[in-house]
Amino acid sequence: MSQSLKSIDSQFTEHYRALLGIQRRIKSKLEAYEFDLSGTEITKAIVNRMWAFWDFNVPKNKEILGREVNSTAADFFTETCLLFLKAVLGQKGFEVFSEKKLPDIGKKPDVSIWKEGELCAVVELKVSDGWRGKAIMRHLEEREKLIKDAFPDVYFGVLAFWNFFDAGSKEWNKKYFGLQQHRSNHEHQPTDTSVEKLLWEILQHVRK
Repeated sequence: MSQSLKSIDSQFTEHYRALLGIQRRIKSKLEAYEFDLSGTEITKAIVNRMWAFWDFNVPKNKEILGREVNSTAADFFTETCLLFLKAVLGQKGFEVFSEKKLPDIGKKPDVSIWKEGELCAVVELKVSDGWRGKAIMRHLEEREKLIKDAFPDVYFGVLAFWNFFDAGSKEWNKKYFGLQQHRSNHEHQPTDTSVEKLLWEILQHVRK
């Protein structure tokens, strides 16, 4: 007797459902993990997750299905960063949220960091400069001004996977962090920044 369609597809669905348990176990282990902000272990973990996402979706699954567009990476990048930011900052008594509405201005940052009900930091997450291209910096500056006008003491930073910032600017490694240099030959290289440096800047700002 031939296999049913459900049986044929069961390996994929069972594997996909199993990811929830895997994620829960990882999250539990991270809560007690001794993070070292002087290294790049967190950055490498985030980059590895993104490579895994793209390895499945682009180009392999895309070729299997005959798709002409890439699967959106923005949500996956946000969820990946959120997992590690919550783990690190949670150990230090912070709460980390995504898309939490800010009082008074109503904006929903990609990541907002709170302590005892007070907003401490906002981090915008970008896979790349996207459809805005060269206008992305003006957009980010406007977003920062809007937030800082309402919350003057809040740290504002931007973390991008594909770097589009000027690594020679005074705000590089202070406010702007881009993890990878995109190369057309796919020989991408890491920059000299990291998620650890972003976390260090947030913690230093809060201590002031």
